[in-house]
Amino acid sequence: MEERKASKRCGGVFPFIIGFLATCVLGWAVIPGLFFEKEEQPVWFSHAVHVEGQGMDCESCHYFRDDGTYAGFPTNEVCAECHAVDPEEAQAAIAEEGIDPTDYDAIMKAGIGAIEDNLASSDEDKMQAEREYVVKYLIQGKEVPWLNYQYQPDNVYFSHASHMSLSIEDLASLKKELSDVVDPSVFEGEAPEQNCNLCHPKDIQANDVPPALERNILSGYSKTTMKMWKCERCHALKGQPNACYTCHK
Repeated sequence: MEERKASKRCGGVFPFIIGFLATCVLGWAVIPGLFFEKEEQPVWFSHAVHVEGQGMDCESCHYFRDDGTYAGFPTNEVCAECHAVDPEEAQAAIAEEGIDPTDYDAIMKAGIGAIEDNLASSDEDKMQAEREYVVKYLIQGKEVPWLNYQYQPDNVYFSHASHMSLSIEDLASLKKELSDVVDPSVFEGEAPEQNCNLCHPKDIQANDVPPALERNILSGYSKTTMKMWKCERCHALKGQPNACYTCHK
């Protein structure tokens, strides 16, 4: 009888362990992924083409205004310095062809000279991306609704100006302490002049296809939105204030 009871007790442990492990796998590896959906950028933008191909740097598009505020994404005014399609001339040509100015597919298929003759790209795929930008946004006077990978909550104030002096070379001494805050590979090799890689996707300047934004279906924020504990960790290690009012205005 004692052997039989022990056998029954033992038989009940294994299903519990299996169930526990399965729950852990579901809870940590499977279920979290179900709360995110992927969204593609409205226009295929290649950083590699602009940085490596055209010799532009970060400040060409992402710069500080005269009042010290950060511009973030470039406007049509900035893009039009290189993508020199005249909106009025293009719209007049579209009207001459009798095409609805909101019928983007028809405009792109029409091969309108005022547009096609001023496209800067040589590769067909990249030319199509440029064509979409020009037709859907530039000549329409609409700004591109770029998806922000690290958009912050409205109650968070982040100053790029306050962080631009951070040196990757200097922070390398804190590599171990920052291992779960900053991608450790950022500290490998020769330190770049700009410190964008500390918070933004590493080597984005060499990226040819923009990564999809993973948006949380509950909060609406990106998966890569900066986490408060990461900011606090870095502030503490650098001897900077961590009071609520430092970042929450």
